[in-house]
Amino acid sequence: MARPMRKNAVLKLGGVGALAVLLLGGGLQLASAGENTGSTAAQTVNCPTVRDKLPAIPASAAAGVERELANLDEEIARQNERLAKQAANPQGGANFINNAILGPLKDKRVAVLDRIAINFNRAGAQRPNLDALATCGLNAPGVASALNSSVKAGNAATGGNNTTAAAQTVNCPTPQIPAVPAQAAANVQAELANLDKQINEANARLAQQAANPQGGANFINNAILGPLKDKRQAALDRIEIAFNRVGAQRPDLDAFAACGLNGAGAGNAGNGNAGAGNGNAGNGNAGNAGNGNAGAARTVNCPTPQIPAVPAQAAANVQAELANLDKQINEANARLAQQAANPQGGANFINNAILGPLKDKRQAALDRIEIAFNRVGAQRPDLDAFAACGLN
Repeated sequence: MARPMRKNAVLKLGGVGALAVLLLGGGLQLASAGENTGSTAAQTVNCPTVRDKLPAIPASAAAGVERELANLDEEIARQNERLAKQAANPQGGANFINNAILGPLKDKRVAVLDRIAINFNRAGAQRPNLDALATCGLNAPGVASALNSSVKAGNAATGGNNTTAAAQTVNCPTPQIPAVPAQAAANVQAELANLDKQINEANARLAQQAANPQGGANFINNAILGPLKDKRQAALDRIEIAFNRVGAQRPDLDAFAACGLNGAGAGNAGNGNAGAGNGNAGNGNAGNAGNGNAGAARTVNCPTPQIPAVPAQAAANVQAELANLDKQINEANARLAQQAANPQGGANFINNAILGPLKDKRQAALDRIEIAFNRVGAQRPDLDAFAACGLN
């Protein structure tokens, strides 16, 4: 059986400046006025940005701080979605938005801001006072929320301007995984998603390093690439164990642990690399062939979005949505693996319960990629043709 192939969506970066921090979950807002017809234009939340208010971030705190900044953006995206629904289908009284959206958002931001401050404290740095940044208001309809991921990585000294160096990205080899038994498919897909997450985190550290260099000549090797290799080795070991547990031959994946670097501003190549590997995400479409008593699992065959050069200001949002596309494919392949092991429904079950919902989710993510271009004044690409998937 031919080894399954993974398609990769290549993210080309346009513009000048640092690649904005790439984290799974970076916030995007729904379309504002003009994106929805037949409904009231939606407002968006207006929250103070945090990244540009932070002092210099200690190296040992950078990963934790970046995760929390991404959490802030993710929460903004979630509440903007609620505001869009409220605009389309108003409910509650005059205080509904304050009580049901802005109030809970403030509470969540307080918790995240506290964790950012704790990251500084744990690294031995002075704990910043971020309490004043918790409260959000509302933008006028059609005005996008300010995001931390859209502010150039840096600190108060750089002011988030475009003078920082372009960030490198990690270049990790794509694991060559044989046909995955259906019983092991869910575990293998989960670990492939972990590999993508690890690359996201390493790229976030590299973006921070480009904006605020620290350490000596070996800092990247010692603080980023070395730990990344160790984490990848652990994930690859768990993939091997997943084969072994179901009685299949254990593959040797050790050669795929070590990563190098791409040039500054270059996109990633290989397994997932910051979410730019969408196509049949998870490299190898776990479950292409089963053994034992379970039926051979099929995998989804999704077209690779052809995305033009991405403006630097939109890069973080586009990367986040490419990671969402990968996650959606992982979930669909896991469901197909379960279906192969335990068939249910009639002849149209896969179309109705897996491929149909997958198309809807992909369309929403592709729409958000288009909107990310539009918001920074770039021409909006037409990605509708890449929503529907078939089966391998």
